Amino acid sequence: MNFDQEIRKLQDTAVVMADVQRQQAEVQQMQARHLAQHEQRLHEQAESMRLHEQRMAHVDMRLAEITDKLDGLIGFMGGFKAPQ
Repeated sequence: MNFDQEIRKLQDTAVVMADVQRQQAEVQQMQARHLAQHEQRLHEQAESMRLHEQRMAHVDMRLAEITDKLDGLIGFMGGFKAPQ
């Protein structure tokens, strides 16, 4: 058995393994960055939705007030007759 040849094979294997580990580390870092960006977008979307719901609640309240006033005005004007 040629020990020098076996040592070279082991060294080559170690070099390949180191390269694979480096690539895996890069992929994990990229995945971590993408996950952080995704979580940030989800947070922004949730905040946007909260503001939208708050605005819609205000619009609903104003529409209810307007409807009430219009109903009152219609009732009030229903008692009047148009001049002839």
